[in-house]
Amino acid sequence: MNDNPEKREDIEALLARLPADDPRRRLLEALIPDESFSHEEAQAMLPDYVTDELLGRPVRELYPRLHRHLLHCQQCSAMYAAMIADVTEEIPLPVAVPQPDLSFLPPAHESGLDKILKDAREATKEALQSIVASAWPQLQDELKMVTRVFFRQVDQFGDNFILQPNAARAMGFGSGDAPLSQIIAAATYRSNLALMEKYKRAKTPTRQALAQEAKTIAEDAARSMGLSEAEKTQFLSSYIAWLMQDIEH
Repeated sequence: MNDNPEKREDIEALLARLPADDPRRRLLEALIPDESFSHEEAQAMLPDYVTDELLGRPVRELYPRLHRHLLHCQQCSAMYAAMIADVTEEIPLPVAVPQPDLSFLPPAHESGLDKILKDAREATKEALQSIVASAWPQLQDELKMVTRVFFRQVDQFGDNFILQPNAARAMGFGSGDAPLSQIIAAATYRSNLALMEKYKRAKTPTRQALAQEAKTIAEDAARSMGLSEAEKTQFLSSYIAWLMQDIEH
């Protein structure tokens, strides 16, 4: 079929006339690939495609070109399968273990900054739980899955794609197309990395200095990730509240 240009043109013309929900589309799309859609475009859209699919959204209608590409491209379909497996793998049930009575010990105080300096990724996961519970409780059910999809992106592309706004937009962040929970994850991680970079070798700042610096950094992250003014306000308030916990000086 691919070697017959006239047949290809006929199928493309028919596809252009069919509505998105027509059952004949899948058969026709399976016959010929969309050669104008690149591997790079497909792989950039895959995280959002997987997220939306697991959230029950109509991905065939939301991502028609990517959906068609996956029917033909072994490389991208293998990446898609790996991402699905990663975010849906079975989580073992916790084993009940008796907890020792440690009430005699003094409480351990670890601030948000302490956690960031120790491990920005783990700090992001904790911060997201706090931020979402405070500002967007309706997103709590999808948070764990979206966080895993987001960090798979980080594993694949490295931290730089988050730190560079243009690259972040190319990945779907800031465009309005990515789920809000994924955009919040990106803004939180970007803020944590910036704070880690600033304070990893510096003297612990005063509470006032940290709050001011964190506000500037988080505001920049929220803006570059495309949060609206109302969303940015919610994010800043919740993020700084998490960060400043147990900081007394």
